[in-house]
Amino acid sequence: MLQILVNRGYTQADEIESFLFANMDNALHDTRLMKDAETAVAIIKEAIENGEEIVVYSDYDSDGVNSAVVMTSLLRKAGAKAEFYTNNRFTQGYGMMPSGVDQILEHHPNTKLIVTCDNGIMAFEGVQHALDKGLKVVVTDHHEQGDTLPNAHAVVDPKRHDCEYPFKGLCGAGVAFKLMLLLFWEMELPLEPVYDTLDIVALATVGDIVPLVDENRVMVQEGLKMIRDNKRAVFRIFQEVTEAKEINAHWTLGFIYVPMINAIGRLDGDPRRAIEMFFTEDEDEIRESIIYLKDLNEKRKGMTQEMCERAEEMITEKGLKKVIVVYSDDFHEGIVGLIAGRLKEKYNRPTFVFTKNHDGLLKGSSRSIDNFHLKDSFKIVKEHMVGGGGHAKAAGLSIRLDQLEGFEKAVNDLADKWLTEDDFVKKYHVDARLDAKTIELDIVDDLKELEPFGESFPKPILVMENFKGDKPFYMGSEKQHVKLGGNKVSLIMWSEAERFKAMGEPSEIKAIGFPQLNVFRGNVSLQFIVDGDNYLKVQQPVPTT
Repeated sequence: MLQILVNRGYTQADEIESFLFANMDNALHDTRLMKDAETAVAIIKEAIENGEEIVVYSDYDSDGVNSAVVMTSLLRKAGAKAEFYTNNRFTQGYGMMPSGVDQILEHHPNTKLIVTCDNGIMAFEGVQHALDKGLKVVVTDHHEQGDTLPNAHAVVDPKRHDCEYPFKGLCGAGVAFKLMLLLFWEMELPLEPVYDTLDIVALATVGDIVPLVDENRVMVQEGLKMIRDNKRAVFRIFQEVTEAKEINAHWTLGFIYVPMINAIGRLDGDPRRAIEMFFTEDEDEIRESIIYLKDLNEKRKGMTQEMCERAEEMITEKGLKKVIVVYSDDFHEGIVGLIAGRLKEKYNRPTFVFTKNHDGLLKGSSRSIDNFHLKDSFKIVKEHMVGGGGHAKAAGLSIRLDQLEGFEKAVNDLADKWLTEDDFVKKYHVDARLDAKTIELDIVDDLKELEPFGESFPKPILVMENFKGDKPFYMGSEKQHVKLGGNKVSLIMWSEAERFKAMGEPSEIKAIGFPQLNVFRGNVSLQFIVDGDNYLKVQQPVPTT
C-alpha cells in the first residue's frame, strides 16, 4: 500500500497521513473562500425570510439530478418554497436557457429567485433573460468559465478565474453541498440535514468523474458509509434491484448506479422521474422508478453497442486517422458521448462523434487523450464550428453539415502539430508488483484502505509476477473463460480462452490485474483478475511426446 502511495506522489509522511486519515473535521475547506459564496447565501437567505419562491435550475445528467436533489431538499429544510427545473436534453440542450426561464414562470409564476446547479457559468442569454423578467439569479457551477461571467447577482464556481478556493475539483452537487453548509451555518440551523445528503453528493462526485482527492475523497468516503448503512430507501432499493453484492465507488456507483440515472437523460431527455424518486417516501414508487431506470439503461447498452459497431465500420471504410471523426443521422443524440468514449478507448485517439439534432445542426461529443486538449483545440478550429465547450478530455460541440469536412481536416492538421506516434500507444503506469510466491490474503484488505478509487486516484494497476499455474480450467457456458490455479493465488482471465489456447496454454504468466477474494462453500481463496488481454507468457509448457 505504501509503495502505491509513493508511486503516486505521496512521498512525505504528513502527506500520507493526511491522505489516509482525512475526515470531515479536518478536510473540508471553508466555503467562504469561494468567491461570491457569502453574497449568494445572503440572497438565498433573504428570499427564504421573505417567503419568496425559489426554483433550482439543474442539468439532466447524474450530477445535475443529484445537484437538484441536494439543493432543493436542503432549501426546503431551511424553510424555502423551493421547486426544481431541468431542460429537456433534445429540445433545449444544456444550460440555463431563455426558454427554460419562460417555462419556469409559466409553471411557477411567483418565482423570484433562480439558483442554478451544475450549469450557468456560460449561460449569458439565459441569465440576462431572467434579469429582464425581474428575477434574481444565483449561479452555482463547477465548469470552466469563459472570458467573462454571466451577469448574475452571484456566481459561485471554484473554477472562476478570480476564485481563491483551494480545491477546484468539486462537482455540481459538491458546490451545492458546500453552499448549503454555509447557508445553514448563517441561518443558525443544525448542520446534520446537510451532512445527511453526502450519500447523494458521493454518487454525483463519482458520476461526474471529478478528482477523487482532497475533500472529494472524504465526502465520497462518508457517502459510501451512508449508502452501505441503507440510510436512504433509494440506495437500498438500488442495491436490491441491481443485486449489487458490494458497494464501492469505482464499480457499484460508477458502473451500475450512475449509468442508470444518466440513461433517463440520454434517452428520455427529461430526468424528472429520477429526481422525484429521492423525494417520495413511497417505496413501491421508488422501486418502479429504479426498475424503469434499469430497463432504460439496458436499452441504452444495446443501442450503444450497435452504434459503436457501425462507427467502427465507418472508420474501417474511411481509414484510421490521427483524429477520428464520424457522423451518422442514425446515431442517437443522447449516446454520441458514449460512442466517442468507446472509440477513444479502443483506438487511443482523439474522437469526435456527430449526429443531426432537431434544429438541423450536427451535435457532437468528443473524448481525447493526453496532449490533445479539446477546449484549446476549439479555439483554433472555431471557424469550422457553431459552438462548443468542455474540458481537456471531454467536450461537446455543434457544427453545420457543410463544416464537417473542413472540421475533420482542421483537427487532423492540429494533431500533426500536437501528437506523435508515441501518443497513440496506450500506456500503463504500474503502481506495484506482486509476487505470486509470497502474496497473502490480506492484500485485499490492504488495498481497500486506499479506496475510494476514481478520477485522479484510479484503481491501482498491479503486475503479478512469478506465477506458475496448474492445468487450465475452462469456465462459462461456452468455456470462454480461463482459470489457472496456483499455490497461493489463482489467475482468472475472462473471455480469453481462445487467445490463451493460441499462446500454447502457458503455465508461467506475467499479468496486469487486481486481486480479490473468492468465497466458495465457506472456503476463502485469493484470485487475481487479469485486465483483458494484458498478460504475457513467461515460458512455454514443455511439450509431451
